[in-house]
Order: sequence, then C-alpha cells, then structure tokens
Amino acid sequence: MSEDVRRLVGSNVKRLRLAAGITQAELADLVGVDRAYISGLEQGNRNPTVVSLWHVAQALGTPVRSLFDEVKKSR
Repeated sequence: MSEDVRRLVGSNVKRLRLAAGITQAELADLVGVDRAYISGLEQGNRNPTVVSLWHVAQALGTPVRSLFDEVKKSR
C-alpha cells in the first residue's frame, strides 16, 4: 500500500514538473534539495515528509492535494 502511494506521488510530481516545463535540477533548486532527491521521489523510492511535499507543491504552483490525484489513463 505505501509503495503505491509513493509511486502515485512520484508520478504526479513528474507529470506536474513536465507540465511546468522545468527540469529535475530546477525543481530541486526551487525546493532546496538535491536533484537525486527529486529523481528518487519521482521514481517512488522516497518516503517524503509532509513538509517536503508542501515545498514541492509550492515550487510547482499546485495544491498539495494534487500530488495525490489519481489520474485516469485514457484508452
């Protein structure tokens, strides 16, 4: 279950980052973390704190809840 949540958050961070047109390095600079942290987050390998998620959402200009959205894939 927790792996699924980490993957969900990671895929949403990546989707929102790409939609914003910024690189992992740029997002890392905005958040104040290393690029490897953003990479691990997007891959679902990190277990971020609420504070980290808040900073990521702020950097992406989106509500924290959007990091937990289940995006339905079209067929």
